[in-house]
Amino acid sequence: MNTLPVTPDPSAPVPLPVDGWTRFIAARTSAEFCDAWLAVLRDKFASIVQAAILVESADGQNFVPIAVFPQANSDMARMGEAVQRALTDRRVVVQPCPEPAGLWHVASPLSVHDRIAGSVVLELSAHDETMPLLLRELHWGGAWLSNLFGRREHDAALTASVRSLGVLEAVAVALRHERFQQALFDLSNELRRRFGGTRVAIGLLRHGEIRLAALSEAATFEKSSPLVHAYVATMNEACDLAQTVEAAAPEHDAPDSFRAHTALLQRTGAGRLLSLPIAQRAKCVAVVTIEREAPTPFLEDERKWLETFGALLAPVVTQRVDAERGSWQRLRDETHRFLGALLGPRHLLWKAGALLAALALALLVFLPVPYRVSAKTVTEGEIQRVAAAPFEGFLSASYVRAGDTVAKGQPLAQLDDHDLRVDRAKWASERDQYDNKLREAMAGHDLTAMQVVGAQLREAQAQLDLLDDKLSRVRIVAPYDGVVVTGDLSQQIGTPLEAGKKLFEIAPLHSYRVVLQVDERDIGQVHEGQDGELVISGLAGEPMPFTVAKIMPVATAQDGRNFYRVEARLKQDSQLLLPGMEGIGKIGTGHRKLGWVLLHGLFDWLRLNLWGWGL
Repeated sequence: MNTLPVTPDPSAPVPLPVDGWTRFIAARTSAEFCDAWLAVLRDKFASIVQAAILVESADGQNFVPIAVFPQANSDMARMGEAVQRALTDRRVVVQPCPEPAGLWHVASPLSVHDRIAGSVVLELSAHDETMPLLLRELHWGGAWLSNLFGRREHDAALTASVRSLGVLEAVAVALRHERFQQALFDLSNELRRRFGGTRVAIGLLRHGEIRLAALSEAATFEKSSPLVHAYVATMNEACDLAQTVEAAAPEHDAPDSFRAHTALLQRTGAGRLLSLPIAQRAKCVAVVTIEREAPTPFLEDERKWLETFGALLAPVVTQRVDAERGSWQRLRDETHRFLGALLGPRHLLWKAGALLAALALALLVFLPVPYRVSAKTVTEGEIQRVAAAPFEGFLSASYVRAGDTVAKGQPLAQLDDHDLRVDRAKWASERDQYDNKLREAMAGHDLTAMQVVGAQLREAQAQLDLLDDKLSRVRIVAPYDGVVVTGDLSQQIGTPLEAGKKLFEIAPLHSYRVVLQVDERDIGQVHEGQDGELVISGLAGEPMPFTVAKIMPVATAQDGRNFYRVEARLKQDSQLLLPGMEGIGKIGTGHRKLGWVLLHGLFDWLRLNLWGWGL
């Protein structure tokens, strides 16, 4: 049977050989592009033994290979020195290989926007006339790689920008409402919509326990339901592991060790589950759980989005939860924080401060100190005599004034005696006349005349005796040795004086009593017989001991406060002490605790005001 030759269809596409240029043009990923570029370079230069293209790693700490020829092996490590020099010097490096001999290394840095983004390193079998062509090819061909790296960075920046914008929009939902509970509800709905989930749950960690705070599409839920308990167990599992947990239903994936997640998947019938712990300062504060009906794993971009979202949401959760605490909860949290700083590790200043505070409190509670009541004090003579005008008259002379020391019988002042002497002369003349008449009546045996003249004679004698008595008291003298406390008549010579008018006050020397003005708040601490000390303003360096003698039960008002008069006697007389000196006296009332001494006034005031308010 004869067969006819088959004529090929000229319109049918002819398959092209898969060479380096074809792969270079059709490359869809960075790795394919770099690998095809190396293939094109190898096709041109047969002396290339092995080659690699290095790019900056994601963390920016080192460079990793994106394409190698023929394959990655330990021999490629000997090209590291050339790569290091090229990256450091930012220029092409050509150097021989130390071992094995005969090989050459060529390294060229790749820059993007004046920044080193990678490097090309080649190992050649010989250094021949093709070297200038190879360097020129690296120079021109490196532009393809630099352009690729630039596009990669641009795409990464665009992706990060879109991701950041989405994260900020989601975080803004948490800041939109006044009540954080409503914000969490809206946030769960936003996450469910963004990731196409069937349900999103958000739990908050408080005092080591997870509390389910929000469920998407459910404004309210029963906290004691089995479904809520399953969510809480799932969140506790993710929080304990301190990592993002992704689990699938057993029928869609191999069983894993996340028991709580598997149990929740079985209860809800979802195909995929992801739990994201949200941590602030390495401490979990919340957990977000996302369910999907499809068993499709979460993409890498989705996981990065969630990680960025968790980092921004953590401080928001902490601040909003702290802001909505009640008064008792704030007090309890501050107490726990204080005790943690006091009893836990670190916080040396807190511990030192607490130790000092405890020591100060112990001193206030247990240290006994002498307690003394302070009061303003003035000295008075133990007795005081008043030198008064003996009768009406005019002041003739004044010999002393306040502050002068006088002796017993020393003249203090003198009244004018002119009128008294005139009256005395008159009555003395009348007495002599009546005496003569009485003698005549007795000679004539006139009994009637004798009685009348005798009465007149006695009247004249009485008037004369009265005038003699007044004349004897014209000069006012000191009743005893002492000091003039009050009185200065030097400017009143010739003025009339009424009978009994006080002219001077005289106190005896070296016989004083101390008068203390004790505040009514302290009078309850003062009793007769207590000892104290007095410091006079003019004698500040010499305390004088005294003993409380009498407490006057009458209060006097002064400067808006009530004071009681307390009299005391000095134990030792002082030659320097004078009546009227003022100072400060302190009455010893025994020993009291230091805290009571410092704070009893405040507590008394508080107790009195509470009583006044009816509490």
